[in-house]
Amino acid sequence: MTKQKKLNEQLNEVTYFMIFFEFLKLGCTSFGGPIAHIGFFREHFVNKKKWMDDKNFLDIVSFSNFLPGPSSSQVGMCIGYLQKGSLGAFLAWLGFTLPSAIIMIGSAYGFLFYSDFFTNCLLSGIKACVVVIVFQAILGMSKQFLNDYKKILITLGTTLILIFFTNNTYQILLIIISGVLGNFLFYEKIKAKQISLSIDYKPLFYLLLFVIILLIFPILNQIYNSDIILISDKFFRVGSLVFGGGHVVLPLLQNEIVNFNLIEKDTFLFGYGLAQIIPGPLFTFSGFLGASMDLSQHKILLGVISLIMIFIPSFFLVFGVMPYWSVLRNIPKVKAFFIGVNACVVGLLISAFYNPVITSSLNDYQSIILLSISIVLILLIKTPQWASVIIVAAIGKMMDLDILNFSFDFLI
Repeated sequence: MTKQKKLNEQLNEVTYFMIFFEFLKLGCTSFGGPIAHIGFFREHFVNKKKWMDDKNFLDIVSFSNFLPGPSSSQVGMCIGYLQKGSLGAFLAWLGFTLPSAIIMIGSAYGFLFYSDFFTNCLLSGIKACVVVIVFQAILGMSKQFLNDYKKILITLGTTLILIFFTNNTYQILLIIISGVLGNFLFYEKIKAKQISLSIDYKPLFYLLLFVIILLIFPILNQIYNSDIILISDKFFRVGSLVFGGGHVVLPLLQNEIVNFNLIEKDTFLFGYGLAQIIPGPLFTFSGFLGASMDLSQHKILLGVISLIMIFIPSFFLVFGVMPYWSVLRNIPKVKAFFIGVNACVVGLLISAFYNPVITSSLNDYQSIILLSISIVLILLIKTPQWASVIIVAAIGKMMDLDILNFSFDFLI
């Protein structure tokens, strides 16, 4: 009782500025991807700042993994929301996202205007690391989600369909179909619990707004020839459908951006590799993509809109679903649906691993050498991903400058 009283007193002292500042510090220092970010949050807000206890924190993590969208960013939003409501959630997101967003949008300018620096082997080094990073993500997600043959079959079916068929609507359909299959295949394994539900209409407004925007953007995109509506539609849809967060954003963005020829594959993979070496959320990759597009609007505007639109679904879902979380997590059909969805998203990631990651990365002997170095650094030596990208890109740059060519003469 005394411990809870002290916790409540500390929360009363939390200000809007404190929320922004604490998350800004983490946005500048949190390397390592979503899982690492959640570890940073726990250490900072549970152990150090005492803004919540372990039980509440784990409940937030579970809730964030339940929703589509960037899981670590949603954990941050929830922490801010519990302290200071909707504005607290926004300030938490802004602080955590701002540093990497500035870097990614600025880097798009660097890539476009200083393209002479980004030579072939430097880009091959980044892409070689992306191959290993995505492979590592597939292994991790397979261990977590594919623990029986029915889940493996969903993953395998998803992978094969997306490799052999290129219809841009298949990803969305496969996610829905896999969720429905999950209701039939996994429902019996979950014991039902008695639940009671009280309706609060404010959260329902956020959910209704989420559904309306998701449905209306494709219609507006067909009616109006607007670059802003075009990218708003694409990034909002991606942010609404990324079940699993983190690296799962790769196949969805590839489907919406690369497959529609809005940017080149090499630019896409360069930005994805760059996102591995900076702190903060991986989803700021969207800002890089928006600023890299050759459209009629100003590139910074496109980058900012892309960044905002991929995160807006998370705000709607956090504000709309969080009040009902204690009820939803005990509904067997909901749990079974997302078991099927999680198996599907592993298949999405495997298909993206094949194309464009492998197909555009292993084109010559130099890329094979750089891939071998990446495997040693990331999988064997366990070098942090961000450091590995820097090291392998630097080796690639030296190969382009003929500094290392003497080492490979026997291969020519």
